[in-house]
Amino acid sequence: MPAPIVVTLVYLIGLGIVYPALPFQALALGASPVQVSMILVTDTAMILLLAPFFGRLSDRFGRRGVICLALATAPFAYLMMAYADSLLMLFAARALAGVSNAAVPVIQALMADSTSLKRRVNGMANVNSAFAVAFIVGPLLSRGWLLGPEGDDYQAGALGAAGFAVLAVVLAVVLLREVRPPVPGEAAATAAGPRAGYLRMPVSLFLAPLLLGPVVIMAVLAFAYASMEATLGLWSERVLAWRASDVALGFMCAGGAALFSLWVLIPLLCRRIGEEAVAAASSAAMVAGMLLFVFWPGDAAVAVAMMLLGAGIATGLSCLQALLSKAAPASVQGTVMGVNHAVLSMARIVGPIWGGFALGSLGTHWPHLSGAALCLVALAALILLYRPRVRARQGQASLP
Repeated sequence: MPAPIVVTLVYLIGLGIVYPALPFQALALGASPVQVSMILVTDTAMILLLAPFFGRLSDRFGRRGVICLALATAPFAYLMMAYADSLLMLFAARALAGVSNAAVPVIQALMADSTSLKRRVNGMANVNSAFAVAFIVGPLLSRGWLLGPEGDDYQAGALGAAGFAVLAVVLAVVLLREVRPPVPGEAAATAAGPRAGYLRMPVSLFLAPLLLGPVVIMAVLAFAYASMEATLGLWSERVLAWRASDVALGFMCAGGAALFSLWVLIPLLCRRIGEEAVAAASSAAMVAGMLLFVFWPGDAAVAVAMMLLGAGIATGLSCLQALLSKAAPASVQGTVMGVNHAVLSMARIVGPIWGGFALGSLGTHWPHLSGAALCLVALAALILLYRPRVRARQGQASLP
Protein backbone atom coordinates (compact mmCIF):
# COMPACT_ATOMS: atom_id res chain seq x y z
CA MET A 1 0.00 0.00 0.00
CA PRO A 2 1.48 3.41 -0.94
CA ALA A 3 2.68 5.51 1.96
CA PRO A 4 0.21 8.40 1.36
CA ILE A 5 -2.67 5.91 1.55
CA VAL A 6 -1.36 4.43 4.81
CA VAL A 7 -1.16 7.89 6.37
CA THR A 8 -4.60 8.85 5.11
CA LEU A 9 -6.17 5.63 6.34
CA VAL A 10 -4.75 5.88 9.87
CA TYR A 11 -5.80 9.52 10.13
CA LEU A 12 -9.32 8.90 8.83
CA ILE A 13 -9.99 5.98 11.18
CA GLY A 14 -10.07 8.57 13.94
CA LEU A 15 -12.70 10.53 12.03
CA GLY A 16 -14.64 7.32 11.46
CA ILE A 17 -14.68 6.71 15.21
CA VAL A 18 -16.20 10.05 16.20
CA TYR A 19 -18.33 11.05 13.22
CA PRO A 20 -21.32 8.68 13.68
CA ALA A 21 -21.62 9.72 17.33
CA LEU A 22 -21.27 13.47 16.75
CA PRO A 23 -25.01 14.19 16.34
CA PHE A 24 -25.75 12.36 19.58
CA GLN A 25 -22.91 14.10 21.46
CA ALA A 26 -24.26 17.43 20.24
CA LEU A 27 -27.81 16.53 21.29
CA ALA A 28 -26.51 15.55 24.73
CA LEU A 29 -25.06 19.06 25.02
CA GLY A 30 -28.44 20.61 24.15
CA ALA A 31 -28.11 21.19 20.39
CA SER A 32 -31.11 21.71 18.12
CA PRO A 33 -31.38 19.83 14.77
CA VAL A 34 -29.99 22.85 12.90
CA GLN A 35 -27.12 23.19 15.38
CA VAL A 36 -26.33 19.50 14.95
CA SER A 37 -25.99 20.04 11.21
CA MET A 38 -23.82 23.11 11.79
CA ILE A 39 -21.47 21.17 14.09
CA LEU A 40 -21.09 18.49 11.44
CA VAL A 41 -19.98 21.05 8.84
CA THR A 42 -17.78 23.29 11.01
CA ASP A 43 -14.61 21.43 10.03
CA THR A 44 -15.74 21.57 6.42
CA ALA A 45 -15.91 25.36 6.62
CA MET A 46 -12.26 25.37 7.65
CA ILE A 47 -11.42 23.13 4.70
CA LEU A 48 -13.18 25.61 2.43
CA LEU A 49 -10.87 28.35 3.65
CA LEU A 50 -7.62 26.39 3.83
CA ALA A 51 -7.62 23.72 1.08
CA PRO A 52 -6.84 26.07 -1.86
CA PHE A 53 -4.12 27.78 0.17
CA PHE A 54 -2.56 24.47 1.26
CA GLY A 55 -2.68 23.20 -2.34
CA ARG A 56 -0.94 26.33 -3.62
CA LEU A 57 1.66 26.08 -0.85
CA SER A 58 2.35 22.45 -1.77
CA ASP A 59 2.92 23.40 -5.42
CA ARG A 60 5.46 25.99 -4.32
CA PHE A 61 7.21 24.32 -1.35
CA GLY A 62 6.40 20.61 -1.65
CA ARG A 63 3.65 18.26 -0.49
CA ARG A 64 5.32 16.53 2.48
CA GLY A 65 5.81 19.52 4.77
CA VAL A 66 2.30 20.85 4.20
CA ILE A 67 0.76 17.44 4.95
CA CYS A 68 2.78 16.92 8.14
CA LEU A 69 2.04 20.37 9.55
CA ALA A 70 -1.68 20.10 8.81
CA LEU A 71 -2.03 16.64 10.37
CA ALA A 72 -0.21 17.79 13.51
CA THR A 73 -3.29 19.78 14.58
CA ALA A 74 -5.57 16.71 14.68
CA PRO A 75 -4.60 15.28 18.11
CA PHE A 76 -5.40 18.61 19.78
CA ALA A 77 -8.78 18.77 18.03
CA TYR A 78 -9.80 15.34 19.31
CA LEU A 79 -8.60 16.13 22.84
CA MET A 80 -10.83 19.20 22.83
CA MET A 81 -13.71 17.05 21.60
CA ALA A 82 -13.11 14.51 24.36
CA TYR A 83 -13.42 17.13 27.09
CA ALA A 84 -16.06 19.33 25.46
CA ASP A 85 -18.64 20.33 28.07
CA SER A 86 -20.46 22.91 25.94
CA LEU A 87 -21.58 23.40 22.37
CA LEU A 88 -19.06 26.23 21.97
CA MET A 89 -16.16 23.94 22.84
CA LEU A 90 -17.48 21.26 20.49
CA PHE A 91 -17.69 23.83 17.69
CA ALA A 92 -14.09 24.90 18.41
CA ALA A 93 -12.87 21.30 18.33
CA ARG A 94 -14.53 20.71 14.97
CA ALA A 95 -13.00 23.91 13.58
CA LEU A 96 -9.51 22.78 14.60
CA ALA A 97 -10.16 19.37 13.04
CA GLY A 98 -10.78 21.15 9.75
CA VAL A 99 -7.15 22.29 9.61
CA SER A 100 -5.94 18.69 9.47
CA ASN A 101 -8.72 17.63 7.09
CA ALA A 102 -7.46 20.23 4.61
CA ALA A 103 -4.41 17.99 4.07
CA VAL A 104 -6.50 15.53 2.02
CA PRO A 105 -6.34 17.41 -1.32
CA VAL A 106 -2.57 17.75 -0.90
CA ILE A 107 -2.40 13.97 -0.48
CA GLN A 108 -4.48 13.64 -3.68
CA ALA A 109 -1.98 15.87 -5.46
CA LEU A 110 0.86 13.70 -4.14
CA MET A 111 -0.89 10.64 -5.59
CA ALA A 112 -1.37 12.44 -8.92
CA ASP A 113 2.37 13.19 -8.97
CA SER A 114 3.15 9.49 -8.62
CA THR A 115 0.66 7.94 -11.08
CA SER A 116 0.50 7.88 -14.88
CA LEU A 117 -2.51 9.21 -16.77
CA LYS A 118 -3.80 5.68 -17.39
CA ARG A 119 -3.61 4.81 -13.69
CA ARG A 120 -4.71 8.20 -12.37
CA VAL A 121 -8.20 6.95 -11.51
CA ASN A 122 -6.63 4.11 -9.50
CA GLY A 123 -4.60 6.62 -7.51
CA MET A 124 -7.69 8.68 -6.70
CA ALA A 125 -9.62 5.50 -5.90
CA ASN A 126 -6.88 4.48 -3.46
CA VAL A 127 -7.21 7.78 -1.60
CA ASN A 128 -10.99 7.46 -1.48
CA SER A 129 -10.72 3.81 -0.44
CA ALA A 130 -9.01 5.06 2.72
CA PHE A 131 -12.27 6.87 3.52
CA ALA A 132 -14.22 3.67 2.90
CA VAL A 133 -11.98 1.52 5.10
CA ALA A 134 -11.95 4.19 7.79
CA PHE A 135 -15.74 4.27 7.88
CA ILE A 136 -15.75 0.52 8.37
CA VAL A 137 -12.98 0.23 10.95
CA GLY A 138 -13.80 3.47 12.79
CA PRO A 139 -17.50 2.75 13.41
CA LEU A 140 -16.62 -0.87 14.22
CA LEU A 141 -14.22 0.31 16.93
CA SER A 142 -16.72 2.83 18.27
CA ARG A 143 -19.72 0.49 18.14
CA GLY A 144 -17.97 -2.54 19.60
CA TRP A 145 -15.61 -0.93 22.09
CA LEU A 146 -15.01 2.79 22.50
CA LEU A 147 -18.58 4.09 22.83
CA GLY A 148 -19.36 1.57 25.57
CA PRO A 149 -22.34 -0.76 26.01
CA GLU A 150 -24.86 2.11 25.91
CA GLY A 151 -23.23 3.77 22.89
CA ASP A 152 -22.78 7.12 24.64
CA ASP A 153 -19.17 7.21 25.94
CA TYR A 154 -18.20 10.09 23.67
CA GLN A 155 -15.04 10.94 25.60
CA ALA A 156 -13.53 7.49 25.06
CA GLY A 157 -14.34 7.70 21.36
CA ALA A 158 -12.60 11.05 20.96
CA LEU A 159 -9.55 9.89 22.92
CA GLY A 160 -9.29 6.85 20.67
CA ALA A 161 -9.44 9.14 17.64
CA ALA A 162 -6.65 11.27 19.14
CA GLY A 163 -4.45 8.17 19.36
CA PHE A 164 -4.93 7.43 15.67
CA ALA A 165 -4.21 11.08 14.84
CA VAL A 166 -0.86 10.94 16.67
CA LEU A 167 0.05 7.76 14.81
CA ALA A 168 -0.84 9.40 11.49
CA VAL A 169 1.53 12.30 12.19
CA VAL A 170 4.39 9.92 13.03
CA LEU A 171 3.78 7.88 9.87
CA ALA A 172 3.65 11.03 7.74
CA VAL A 173 7.02 12.22 9.04
CA VAL A 174 8.63 8.80 8.58
CA LEU A 175 7.08 7.51 5.35
CA LEU A 176 6.16 10.40 3.06
CA ARG A 177 8.59 11.47 0.34
CA GLU A 178 8.43 14.13 -2.35
CA VAL A 179 7.75 12.56 -5.77
CA ARG A 180 8.45 15.63 -7.88
CA PRO A 181 10.37 18.79 -6.97
CA PRO A 182 8.35 21.84 -5.93
CA VAL A 183 7.60 24.22 -8.80
CA PRO A 184 9.50 27.53 -8.63
CA GLY A 185 7.30 30.58 -8.06
CA GLU A 186 7.60 31.95 -11.60
CA ALA A 187 7.00 28.57 -13.23
CA ALA A 188 3.90 27.94 -11.12
CA ALA A 189 2.56 31.37 -11.95
CA THR A 190 3.20 30.87 -15.67
CA ALA A 191 1.38 27.53 -15.70
CA ALA A 192 -1.56 28.98 -13.78
CA GLY A 193 -1.93 32.04 -15.96
CA PRO A 194 -0.50 35.56 -16.36
CA ARG A 195 -2.37 36.95 -13.34
CA ALA A 196 -1.57 34.14 -10.91
CA GLY A 197 1.04 35.46 -8.54
CA TYR A 198 3.03 33.86 -5.79
CA LEU A 199 0.13 32.31 -3.88
CA ARG A 200 -2.89 33.80 -5.67
CA MET A 201 -5.58 31.49 -6.99
CA PRO A 202 -5.54 31.05 -10.81
CA VAL A 203 -9.23 31.83 -11.35
CA SER A 204 -9.01 31.90 -15.14
CA LEU A 205 -7.66 28.35 -15.17
CA PHE A 206 -11.01 27.02 -13.95
CA LEU A 207 -13.02 28.52 -16.81
CA ALA A 208 -12.04 25.62 -19.08
CA PRO A 209 -15.06 23.25 -19.40
CA LEU A 210 -13.04 20.12 -18.57
CA LEU A 211 -11.88 21.76 -15.32
CA LEU A 212 -15.05 23.62 -14.35
CA GLY A 213 -17.44 20.81 -15.35
CA PRO A 214 -16.19 18.02 -13.08
CA VAL A 215 -15.81 20.43 -10.15
CA VAL A 216 -19.46 21.49 -10.43
CA ILE A 217 -20.74 17.94 -10.90
CA MET A 218 -18.78 16.71 -7.89
CA ALA A 219 -20.23 19.56 -5.84
CA VAL A 220 -23.78 18.58 -6.79
CA LEU A 221 -23.21 14.93 -5.86
CA ALA A 222 -21.46 15.90 -2.62
CA PHE A 223 -24.32 18.24 -1.67
CA ALA A 224 -26.88 15.47 -2.17
CA TYR A 225 -24.86 12.91 -0.20
CA ALA A 226 -24.04 15.35 2.60
CA SER A 227 -27.69 16.26 3.12
CA MET A 228 -28.49 12.57 3.56
CA GLU A 229 -25.41 11.80 5.65
CA ALA A 230 -25.90 14.64 8.13
CA THR A 231 -29.57 13.84 8.72
CA LEU A 232 -29.22 10.05 8.91
CA GLY A 233 -29.04 10.04 12.70
CA LEU A 234 -32.09 12.25 13.22
CA TRP A 235 -34.07 10.67 10.36
CA SER A 236 -33.40 7.12 11.53
CA GLU A 237 -34.24 8.02 15.12
CA ARG A 238 -37.64 9.35 14.06
CA VAL A 239 -38.54 6.78 11.41
CA LEU A 240 -36.75 3.60 12.52
CA ALA A 241 -35.97 4.29 16.21
CA TRP A 242 -32.23 3.76 15.61
CA ARG A 243 -29.53 4.50 18.19
CA ALA A 244 -25.98 5.76 17.61
CA SER A 245 -24.71 2.20 17.26
CA ASP A 246 -27.29 1.50 14.53
CA VAL A 247 -26.23 4.62 12.63
CA ALA A 248 -22.64 3.41 12.88
CA LEU A 249 -23.74 0.13 11.29
CA GLY A 250 -25.38 2.09 8.47
CA PHE A 251 -22.14 3.91 7.80
CA MET A 252 -20.36 0.57 7.79
CA CYS A 253 -22.70 -0.61 5.00
CA ALA A 254 -21.85 2.50 3.00
CA GLY A 255 -18.14 2.05 3.65
CA GLY A 256 -18.15 -1.62 2.67
CA ALA A 257 -19.93 -0.93 -0.62
CA ALA A 258 -17.61 1.99 -1.35
CA LEU A 259 -14.59 -0.19 -0.72
CA PHE A 260 -15.87 -2.90 -3.07
CA SER A 261 -16.52 -0.36 -5.83
CA LEU A 262 -13.14 1.31 -5.41
CA TRP A 263 -11.08 -1.87 -5.29
CA VAL A 264 -13.08 -4.04 -7.72
CA LEU A 265 -15.45 -2.05 -9.92
CA ILE A 266 -13.22 0.91 -10.79
CA PRO A 267 -10.22 -1.15 -12.03
CA LEU A 268 -12.57 -3.44 -13.96
CA LEU A 269 -15.02 -0.94 -15.46
CA CYS A 270 -12.85 2.12 -16.07
CA ARG A 271 -10.49 0.07 -18.19
CA ARG A 272 -13.40 -1.18 -20.32
CA ILE A 273 -15.86 1.71 -20.59
CA GLY A 274 -13.93 4.72 -19.27
CA GLU A 275 -14.19 7.03 -16.26
CA GLU A 276 -16.97 9.07 -17.87
CA ALA A 277 -19.42 6.15 -18.16
CA VAL A 278 -18.59 4.85 -14.69
CA ALA A 279 -19.25 8.30 -13.21
CA ALA A 280 -22.64 8.40 -14.96
CA ALA A 281 -23.57 4.95 -13.61
CA SER A 282 -22.54 6.08 -10.13
CA SER A 283 -24.91 9.06 -10.32
CA ALA A 284 -27.76 6.73 -11.34
CA ALA A 285 -26.99 4.47 -8.36
CA MET A 286 -27.22 7.46 -6.05
CA VAL A 287 -30.66 8.34 -7.47
CA ALA A 288 -31.85 4.81 -6.66
CA GLY A 289 -30.38 4.95 -3.15
CA MET A 290 -32.09 8.25 -2.33
CA LEU A 291 -35.46 6.96 -3.53
CA LEU A 292 -35.22 3.85 -1.35
CA PHE A 293 -35.32 6.11 1.72
CA VAL A 294 -38.58 7.60 0.45
CA PHE A 295 -40.52 4.58 -0.78
CA TRP A 296 -39.15 1.70 1.38
CA PRO A 297 -38.14 3.14 4.79
CA GLY A 298 -37.22 -0.10 6.52
CA ASP A 299 -34.03 -1.47 8.06
CA ALA A 300 -33.12 -3.72 5.10
CA ALA A 301 -34.03 -1.14 2.45
CA VAL A 302 -32.02 1.58 4.20
CA ALA A 303 -29.02 -0.78 4.39
CA VAL A 304 -29.28 -1.30 0.61
CA ALA A 305 -29.70 2.45 0.11
CA MET A 306 -26.58 3.17 2.13
CA MET A 307 -24.62 0.68 0.03
CA LEU A 308 -25.83 2.27 -3.23
CA LEU A 309 -25.03 5.74 -1.96
CA GLY A 310 -21.65 4.77 -0.52
CA ALA A 311 -20.59 3.04 -3.73
CA GLY A 312 -22.03 5.82 -5.89
CA ILE A 313 -20.36 8.76 -4.17
CA ALA A 314 -17.00 7.01 -3.83
CA THR A 315 -16.88 5.81 -7.43
CA GLY A 316 -18.30 8.99 -8.91
CA LEU A 317 -15.88 11.28 -7.08
CA SER A 318 -12.89 9.05 -7.88
CA CYS A 319 -13.65 9.07 -11.61
CA LEU A 320 -14.33 12.80 -11.72
CA GLN A 321 -11.22 13.58 -9.66
CA ALA A 322 -9.16 11.54 -12.12
CA LEU A 323 -10.71 13.38 -15.09
CA LEU A 324 -10.04 16.72 -13.37
CA SER A 325 -6.46 15.80 -12.51
CA LYS A 326 -5.71 14.68 -16.07
CA ALA A 327 -7.11 17.93 -17.46
CA ALA A 328 -5.03 20.10 -15.08
CA PRO A 329 -1.43 21.20 -15.79
CA ALA A 330 1.07 19.17 -13.75
CA SER A 331 2.61 22.26 -12.15
CA VAL A 332 -0.66 23.30 -10.48
CA GLN A 333 -2.01 19.91 -9.40
CA GLY A 334 -2.04 20.97 -5.76
CA THR A 335 -3.88 24.19 -6.55
CA VAL A 336 -6.50 22.45 -8.69
CA MET A 337 -7.14 19.68 -6.18
CA GLY A 338 -7.24 22.21 -3.35
CA VAL A 339 -9.79 24.42 -5.09
CA ASN A 340 -11.86 21.36 -5.97
CA HIS A 341 -11.77 20.26 -2.33
CA ALA A 342 -12.85 23.74 -1.26
CA VAL A 343 -15.85 23.62 -3.60
CA LEU A 344 -16.71 20.16 -2.28
CA SER A 345 -16.42 21.60 1.22
CA MET A 346 -18.93 24.32 0.37
CA ALA A 347 -21.32 21.65 -0.88
CA ARG A 348 -20.76 19.68 2.34
CA ILE A 349 -21.56 22.80 4.37
CA VAL A 350 -24.72 23.82 2.56
CA GLY A 351 -25.93 20.23 2.08
CA PRO A 352 -26.28 19.38 5.80
CA ILE A 353 -27.82 22.79 6.53
CA TRP A 354 -30.38 22.16 3.81
CA GLY A 355 -30.88 18.62 5.07
CA GLY A 356 -31.50 19.78 8.63
CA PHE A 357 -33.93 22.46 7.47
CA ALA A 358 -35.76 20.09 5.11
CA LEU A 359 -36.06 17.38 7.76
CA GLY A 360 -37.19 19.75 10.47
CA SER A 361 -39.47 22.03 8.47
CA LEU A 362 -40.61 20.31 5.27
CA GLY A 363 -40.90 16.63 6.16
CA THR A 364 -38.89 13.47 6.74
CA HIS A 365 -38.45 12.58 3.05
CA TRP A 366 -37.38 15.97 1.69
CA PRO A 367 -33.60 15.49 2.13
CA HIS A 368 -33.83 12.33 0.02
CA LEU A 369 -36.28 13.64 -2.61
CA SER A 370 -34.09 16.70 -3.21
CA GLY A 371 -31.01 14.48 -3.24
CA ALA A 372 -32.51 12.24 -5.93
CA ALA A 373 -33.35 15.27 -8.07
CA LEU A 374 -29.82 16.66 -7.76
CA CYS A 375 -28.23 13.35 -8.70
CA LEU A 376 -30.41 13.31 -11.82
CA VAL A 377 -29.09 16.77 -12.68
CA ALA A 378 -25.51 15.52 -12.22
CA LEU A 379 -26.21 12.57 -14.51
CA ALA A 380 -27.54 14.87 -17.23
CA ALA A 381 -24.52 17.19 -16.88
CA LEU A 382 -22.12 14.25 -17.19
CA ILE A 383 -23.76 13.13 -20.41
CA LEU A 384 -23.69 16.63 -21.91
CA LEU A 385 -20.07 17.30 -20.93
CA TYR A 386 -18.39 14.02 -21.79
CA ARG A 387 -20.47 12.42 -24.58
CA PRO A 388 -18.63 14.38 -27.35
CA ARG A 389 -15.28 13.38 -25.87
CA VAL A 390 -16.27 9.70 -25.64
CA ARG A 391 -17.57 9.69 -29.20
CA ALA A 392 -14.38 11.32 -30.47
CA ARG A 393 -12.26 8.72 -28.67
CA GLN A 394 -14.39 5.90 -30.09
CA GLY A 395 -14.04 7.38 -33.56
CA GLN A 396 -10.25 7.50 -33.26
CA ALA A 397 -10.20 3.89 -32.04
CA SER A 398 -12.18 2.75 -35.08
CA LEU A 399 -9.76 4.32 -37.55
CA PRO A 400 -7.46 1.84 -39.33
